Amino acid sequence: MALNGTNAAPGTTRPEREHGPLRRHAFITVLVLVAVFPLAIFTFTYWINKDAARSIVQRRLLKSVRNARRLNTRIESALAMAENLGHVDVLDVYQSSIDAATKLYDTYVTPAFKKMLEEIQPDDEMLDFAQLLDARGRLIVWFGEPGRHAKQGDVGVKQSDTSYMLLRKVEAAAKAGRRPVVSMAFPTRIGERIVGTMLVGLSFDRINKQVQAEMKENNSRALAISVVGSVLLAALGGYLLKLHDKAATLQSALDQRRHLAYVGTISAGLAHEIRNPLSSVKMNVQMIRDRLDKLNVDDRENLLRKIDRVSREADRLEESVSDFLVFAAPRPLRKQPADINAAVDSVVEFLSLQQEHAQTEKNYAPDLPDVEIDQDMFTEMLQNLIINAFQAAGDNGTVEVATFAEKNAIAVAVSDNGPGVPEDERERIFEVFHTTKQAGTGLGLNIAKRIAEEHEGTIVLEKSSRGGARFVVRLPLNSKR
Repeated sequence: MALNGTNAAPGTTRPEREHGPLRRHAFITVLVLVAVFPLAIFTFTYWINKDAARSIVQRRLLKSVRNARRLNTRIESALAMAENLGHVDVLDVYQSSIDAATKLYDTYVTPAFKKMLEEIQPDDEMLDFAQLLDARGRLIVWFGEPGRHAKQGDVGVKQSDTSYMLLRKVEAAAKAGRRPVVSMAFPTRIGERIVGTMLVGLSFDRINKQVQAEMKENNSRALAISVVGSVLLAALGGYLLKLHDKAATLQSALDQRRHLAYVGTISAGLAHEIRNPLSSVKMNVQMIRDRLDKLNVDDRENLLRKIDRVSREADRLEESVSDFLVFAAPRPLRKQPADINAAVDSVVEFLSLQQEHAQTEKNYAPDLPDVEIDQDMFTEMLQNLIINAFQAAGDNGTVEVATFAEKNAIAVAVSDNGPGVPEDERERIFEVFHTTKQAGTGLGLNIAKRIAEEHEGTIVLEKSSRGGARFVVRLPLNSKR
């Protein structure tokens, strides 16, 4: 079916040209942010965790050092109490061969007290082992699960050592010997007497595994936050693009309305100025025709051809003026219930009488319910569609007009077997002033679309089974207006 319209209104082309690149830039920006945001968050978190790992290890070590000192203090309190109860014997002085100034004492504990000591558990999962030795290095008791029997500690603990001093000693011993476990030797006292040694092993492997587990958890949390942030950012970007599209559409519609209002004002003035001379031209043509009978045959035939040409051009110009008036000054609908088949058939019969070369086929569904329509506006819409179909079908072509019922709607379809609508033109056929016809105004299909929408209906272009175009108008059964 031939198109009815020219290029889009000049007032709408600039926003549309600006909208495309701006939307592409916005989309690319959102895409880059969605891609970069999780990577940036994850990288930042990774480096923060890496820098914080040493601090975490030191805090864990400091905590374990303090817990080891507390364990030794608990054992010293238990030994002092047990000595008063007779469960611990501290014998004669044993002189240390390492430090002559240090007096050591042999210590013996009863089996019952030993069993009680074994029930004391190290209150720190980072402590690899803990054992109490007597002054001669003999094992008195294991705390926790039994393991290897260490004879001496890697780090000797002095009474004056603070927790931070011990921390530095432990780190130095671990670094120097690359040991996975570093043991601390706490002198165990009852009062002022050194009665044994508490060996406590700190597991660097456990500390590192715990730190790595925490770092992995932090990285996973950061990754989850990054993904959620990316999803939210993508959703926000999509929403902003949607708002941008909506704003661009509204702006385009506003510009089009302004342009059309301007065109409408001019069209109304031009139509008024053109219609009066047209009436005079047609009247004088008719008067000339009436007087041609007095001329000879050859002159009469020549003049009749010229008069027919003038008359056709005047009719075409009058039709264009009528289209401009309908477009420029739409009136409110005056809807009444109507038999859709009868309304359609009256238009088809009227236009079929004016067509000598194309055939018309009717396919009306029976017993259709009445539809509320403005008879004049409906006729104007249907005439535009059928005239376009006749022009597209050409000589010996076929135009089919059908009615049928759909869910909550009645449809009218106009089909032809013409060349159809090219794919690159399908989206623009309803635009104002868009046409492919040399003599078209570009208003017919736009007016038809506006009339259908004013009836709360729709008009769509479909492919016809006949090979041409098929325009379907759908009108609701339950109209709100």
